Amino acid sequence: MTWRNGVLAVLGAWFVVAAFLMDPMDLSLFVWTALILGGLTLLGSLWALGDSARRVWRHWLMVLFGLYLAITPWIYGFTSYATALWSTLLVGAALLAVALWQLF
Repeated sequence: MTWRNGVLAVLGAWFVVAAFLMDPMDLSLFVWTALILGGLTLLGSLWALGDSARRVWRHWLMVLFGLYLAITPWIYGFTSYATALWSTLLVGAALLAVALWQLF
């Protein structure tokens, strides 16, 4: 249980909320990516906050989420939507950085 898990929870919650705040009605792939990965990040980090055991696989999973988020704009083709692109890139980079910090 560390403050970094709290940061991961905030990142996950932001990404879930971002799906609705940015109002990308024609970007259903962004919305689903934000809801699923943001929700999984939020749930995983809240679980880690309540669990005293250090489970390394959770951190590796967060690293994979961060890497996946960093490449989703090009996979799903929403690079022309600046808000969705930058939100996904920034959350992915922050998720990756915090998860790597947790590991090492």
